[in-house]
Amino acid sequence: MSLEKVRAVAEKFQKNSAAPLGFAFKDLKSGEVIAYHGDSPFPTASSYKLYILAELFRQVYTGERKLSDRYPLTDDVKAVGSGVLQILDAGAELTLKDYATLMMTISDNTATDVLFNLVGRDNIKKNVIDALGLTNTKCDYNCAEGLDLFFDMRGRSIEQILADNGGVPPSYHNSKWYQCITPQNNQTSPLEALKMLEILYRGEWICPEASEQMLSIMLKCQTNSRIPRYLPPYQPVAHKTGTIDRLNVDIGIVYAQPVGDYIICMFYNGNLASKEDYDNNPVGRVGDDYLAELSGEIFKAYME
Repeated sequence: MSLEKVRAVAEKFQKNSAAPLGFAFKDLKSGEVIAYHGDSPFPTASSYKLYILAELFRQVYTGERKLSDRYPLTDDVKAVGSGVLQILDAGAELTLKDYATLMMTISDNTATDVLFNLVGRDNIKKNVIDALGLTNTKCDYNCAEGLDLFFDMRGRSIEQILADNGGVPPSYHNSKWYQCITPQNNQTSPLEALKMLEILYRGEWICPEASEQMLSIMLKCQTNSRIPRYLPPYQPVAHKTGTIDRLNVDIGIVYAQPVGDYIICMFYNGNLASKEDYDNNPVGRVGDDYLAELSGEIFKAYME
């Protein structure tokens, strides 16, 4: 294992990035941390679902709820974007574990909003964000609300937005939401995401069983185009991605035995790149590839 090689890889990607790149890495054996813009706030996109999951499990393990509790799928909670529940008929009664699994494995926005509305934004702030001293982290909006703000939807459908903009996607370059300069937002920093993940790894979120159950769900993540893409097949990674416009995020734990385990948190904010780079990055493909390559090289350097 060569942490100097890991540092060199991280520095190279930081220097060559066309957009603000938030990065935090921790070797869980030595405790060494490497970070760039580690305390800077970045939009979370769907990676904020980790904090929702944390509050859900807190409520479960304090006896307020059970993972086996069933809640009906209703039309009023359906959210656009990722997931399958939005296209299913209303009426299905899923367990809280089902909703949590859909939220974390395929980033289902409707499942997320069921849980967010149920556990409560004030509880997420009080019991997770404030309790852990996460001063750069905010989880103020469910998915439907967040998408409406970040995409300036104002209640319009995607089709209506395109029609209003002459049939082409509008630009969200340098939007205030992506700058994280608003009083409320869905945002975190690389080091605060790392802190949450390490608490889970150490079995310290509520109790070892709760932490283990959360990580077991995250190990089943099916959106694997970033951290795991250039890792060996079947490499265990407990992680959560996030994507919105040109923003790409992946935060997770790589179980890189026999060498060791490490946490890696990556945020590529393509919305704050130059206008030219923004326009040349359709649907965030540049950031997706960049983070995948960064992760792959970090893994290779760590394993040497």
